[in-house]
Amino acid sequence: MNKSKFPYKGYCGKIIEVDLTEEKVEKKDLEVEVAEQYIGGRGLAIRYLIKNLKPKIDPLGEENILVISTGPLTGTLAPSSARYTIATKSPLTGVIGYANSGGHFAPELKYAGYDAIIIKGKAKSPKYLLIQDEKVSIEDASHLWGKDTWETDKILKSEYESSNLQILSIGQAGENKVLYAAIMNNLSRAAARTGVGAVMGSKNLKAIAVSGSGFVEVHNPEEFIEFTNKTLEKIYADPAYPSLSDYGTSFLVDLAYLGGGLATNNNQFGVFDLYDGISAETFYEKYKVKSDSCFACPIHCGKYSRVEEGKYAGIEGGSPEYESIVCLGSKCGIGDLATIIYANDLCNRYGLDTISLGDTVAFAMEAYEKGVLTKKDTDGIDLTWGNQDALIELIHKIAKREGFGDLLADGTKIASEKINEGSEEYALHVKGMEPPAYDVRTAKAFGLGWATANRGADHLSALPNFELLGYPKEKGIEWFGSEKAVDPYAWESKARMTVWHENFGAVVDSAEMCKYTCFSAYAVKPDDMTKFLSYATGMELTEEKIMEIGERIYNLERLFNEREGKAKNSDYLPKRFTEEPLPSGPAKGQVVELDKMLKEYYEIREWVKGAPKKEKLKELGIEQFATKKEDEK
Repeated sequence: MNKSKFPYKGYCGKIIEVDLTEEKVEKKDLEVEVAEQYIGGRGLAIRYLIKNLKPKIDPLGEENILVISTGPLTGTLAPSSARYTIATKSPLTGVIGYANSGGHFAPELKYAGYDAIIIKGKAKSPKYLLIQDEKVSIEDASHLWGKDTWETDKILKSEYESSNLQILSIGQAGENKVLYAAIMNNLSRAAARTGVGAVMGSKNLKAIAVSGSGFVEVHNPEEFIEFTNKTLEKIYADPAYPSLSDYGTSFLVDLAYLGGGLATNNNQFGVFDLYDGISAETFYEKYKVKSDSCFACPIHCGKYSRVEEGKYAGIEGGSPEYESIVCLGSKCGIGDLATIIYANDLCNRYGLDTISLGDTVAFAMEAYEKGVLTKKDTDGIDLTWGNQDALIELIHKIAKREGFGDLLADGTKIASEKINEGSEEYALHVKGMEPPAYDVRTAKAFGLGWATANRGADHLSALPNFELLGYPKEKGIEWFGSEKAVDPYAWESKARMTVWHENFGAVVDSAEMCKYTCFSAYAVKPDDMTKFLSYATGMELTEEKIMEIGERIYNLERLFNEREGKAKNSDYLPKRFTEEPLPSGPAKGQVVELDKMLKEYYEIREWVKGAPKKEKLKELGIEQFATKKEDEK
């Protein structure tokens, strides 16, 4: 393992910088100031990108950069600290793009002695990056090109004797530059959103394989372990723990259904007649085999499933999460979990974001329903709602960019612009990225969070679960100053709630702890995170300081978007959510009052129409990254 003189524990103090064009690898020191001002993970990634990436470059061009970064908690015993961030300029949206994943890859990278990997340039032929402690090399991947992620994983592990080899890879979707291609690890863990897999594919980089023999040292081991154990007790005691642990995120399907927000037929409805076929109980009784866990996670929300009968009998692997169940299921009118499990398996192997994939197919189905698309346009595929075979066929076509699949491989925004004929009305996206599963007409803070998320329609940027957990009114007043904070159908107080969650969420993603630990059980709040980071690193931190770091990261991402010309007036929701009331169910008549929330949100953020004010940037120490106006040059 690399020895480092980095002044803080929890970090390796080293970064790998890879130039694929020159086939050159360099090891550089992690900047102390970057760690102090941005923690790591997502913060490190945006700081590196905005400083080193030229504005207005082609996201699929050689000049784009891919940053893979861990945090100071990665590889420690802190609960759910297995995560990493992959960031770039998104080919799907043209703004900041990042994805986050768990599993076991990130801790292994730390054990090899590195905090981050920076990928530049483009290889002349397929390559993979091999990291074995201090040995880092660029290897030929011609025998891997054209293989899916499972095949790639199996081949690489057979070539090296290391039992702990961890692999990131793209499938055929990344190779073919599908604009919502994912990067996969541990077979079913996906860094899925914003098309990071397409960028990896554009660089002719098939995989990254890492094994390490080191460890992560913390500053105050005794306090760190003691606080970890106290946090574990809080997690186990939380009322949501049994459901998340036993059923995984599939239990959210039931919650969405009960609240009238189970997205159905491209969000035309919030109630699904075939709900029983995709419910958590159906999954638990018919398909669940066992639980699965990321590194150091007590929740083990991951599930392993198997289809025992029917046309997909024998299909097994990592189970679809809530988002996948809805986007591949009810959004497309499909109420059969066996089909969804198979579709999810295909997406894992091809390397596809199940959210964007499902939404794009749902968009095509609505266009077909409205008569904008016909069988002549769809290669003869019948896109009637609920057509299971159509979903499976389109996954193959999209991943390979064949026929009608080539159009859908660019996502709903671009596809609708090419189709035209009014299809933009039901091409659901924010900033070019398709929305996740929950219908935000039944969760107003989530609606605001989708609109203001820097990477596009994104439930994880804010993840304001507070409004959904059934807390008493008194707690709403205590946390966010209003009893309305605990009412998901209310818009009042949701701006303050969203800003708080966005800022703290940026910290969580930079420390690289799972948000389920922080925003489902709320077992780790800012004061708790301050202790974790202080005990791990030895930095002198306060709750106020880490929340300022979160605000700095969020504003810096917004500056990235601003220099791409996509910050002002970019915070919107599709009209379906703001102007079309839900037609039935418990939430009948609900819309998202976005304008009311957005006005207060900008006041709290000190932004003008989505762009940060100079005073705010100066306060956060990032004014040097602001776009120069013509009259200031």
